[in-house]
Amino acid sequence: MTPNPYRGTTIVFATMHGKDALARSAFRTVLDATVITPAGIDTDQFGTFAGDIPRTLSPLDAARAKARLGVAATGVPTSLASEGSFTTELGWTTRQTEHLLFLDQDRGIEVTESHSTTFPVAPGRHITTTAQALSHATTIGFPEQGLIIHSRDGARIITHKNLRTRDDLTLAIDHLLSENLAVSVMPDYRAHRSPARAAVIATLCARMAQRLGTPCPGCRAPGYGRVKVIPGLPCGLCGTPTHIPTADLHACTTCDTTHTHPRTPTTADPQWCDTCNP
Repeated sequence: MTPNPYRGTTIVFATMHGKDALARSAFRTVLDATVITPAGIDTDQFGTFAGDIPRTLSPLDAARAKARLGVAATGVPTSLASEGSFTTELGWTTRQTEHLLFLDQDRGIEVTESHSTTFPVAPGRHITTTAQALSHATTIGFPEQGLIIHSRDGARIITHKNLRTRDDLTLAIDHLLSENLAVSVMPDYRAHRSPARAAVIATLCARMAQRLGTPCPGCRAPGYGRVKVIPGLPCGLCGTPTHIPTADLHACTTCDTTHTHPRTPTTADPQWCDTCNP
């Protein structure tokens, strides 16, 4: 049997927000690997949620750039990095999409695990009084869930990110409102200030560790696993393909080996059919 090349190795997690702690248990359990993070690494250079540093890359490209930075900062050829994006839907819910990327620079291997879900924290809102800010902070879940105060003075973006108490929040809001500036209170999506996001990243880390521990049935290269969800599960009433997944495509990171794994059940409820329920 070909030994797994990552067993017992060191893997760097390119993060400045504590994501390495979310990966350590799974990587130790599955691969006996040690996850580290380089001191002083600046992943904020690729953009921030607060907008004070623009995000110019796609989420996957940002994760890839972070992983490469981790390799460059440490000399360790294997690196993890994650990137999340948050979009408001219908004005009151938020969709989180998270990508976790693994890079093996020496072998030319790149593996991605992704997840999209409804984020269980209220979105940001504009406020005009300190009382409104304190009320929305409670709705967001502050202080366990961090928050960011966002304002703008002409072209200058003003942010307060590391608030820990309601007194900190009150002082910052009072000052901005006294300057007659428009103010928004929004969740802090950074992993170390967002328990809900951290939980998603931890789940992806567990999936990534399992995947890196899975060899290709063809060439035995590591990282074999799901690369695509195939939609089109037929309606159980009329047979029309729906958007519900019908199968998963698994593939190798190195060779051309692929397998399609059908899902169960084999038909979709007619409520998801555009023909039966237009």
